[in-house]
Amino acid sequence: MTDYNILGSNMKRKLLRFTERISERLTRPKYKFVSQMLYGIIASGKCQLSEIGRSLNETTKLKKTIDRLSRNLQDLGEAERVSLMEGQIKAASYCFSEDTILLIDNGDITKPCSPKFEAISKVKDGSTGEIRDGYNMLEITALSSEKKMPICVYSHVYSTKERGFKSENTETLKGLGFISKHFEKNVIRAFDRGYDNKLIYERLIDEKESFVIRAKKNRDVIYKGERINILELAKRFKGKFSLKFKKKNGFVADCKISMVEICLPSRPNAKLCLVIPRRLVAQLVEEELEIIFARGILLLSIDELEEALNGLRTRWITFDKDDN
Repeated sequence: MTDYNILGSNMKRKLLRFTERISERLTRPKYKFVSQMLYGIIASGKCQLSEIGRSLNETTKLKKTIDRLSRNLQDLGEAERVSLMEGQIKAASYCFSEDTILLIDNGDITKPCSPKFEAISKVKDGSTGEIRDGYNMLEITALSSEKKMPICVYSHVYSTKERGFKSENTETLKGLGFISKHFEKNVIRAFDRGYDNKLIYERLIDEKESFVIRAKKNRDVIYKGERINILELAKRFKGKFSLKFKKKNGFVADCKISMVEICLPSRPNAKLCLVIPRRLVAQLVEEELEIIFARGILLLSIDELEEALNGLRTRWITFDKDDN
């Protein structure tokens, strides 16, 4: 028979130990606040201060608890938030290795029923595609071959209407600067096609960091001294290597891969690798899948290419409903 009192005590002990590790550089009151917030979120399963306050089961009035949590949350400065993220990376460092892949992606938090929230702006709802009230979000997660669960290493919520906001690219560069302090240059930074722009390329090339970017179809590149549209270049190659990718439902896709050395018109001296995957569907009809810029390890061998794409397929490689 399960003793839930012992189980609950063990979980609370582990939570407090984790909180101590990520709050090493915080004051004691701030540490206590972080531990109460984490416990309240886990116990209630929600992030509203009212629900967190109820789960704490304090003898004081709920309103007093909410006011205290709100005040402490407001007093948590930028340096302290950065310290917490650094503490989390340190606590999860045993999960990271040379094959860790960092996924950088924008998100959104929609608040359609809260038009009076502070600095609330218009955002595109990623679930419905509609424009709604809410906040933008930059999330960087780490994938490792040893752990199936993605680990958040950087998270930042911002508004285009808040004071000091410059651009989404500026927020992305801040996030890249943060993870550069904690991860080696050979750890792959993986981006979706929304990051296919000059600022991101120049930053990654200047820092000599390994990266993979899903390219836009209107991107121009230089191939053998000729400026050409990336899609027109991709049509010249049918796939030199063959890789297999398997979905959780058992469906296997045969993917033909070509790797081409190119450079960008803005950085003609920086050699990049253009990866052109094509897949063979059940009807044996060849379809174009993705066009990817890559730097570093993808230029070395097909084995390392396969390893990288296997890690990235959870983020990018999708299959049509008919493939089921």
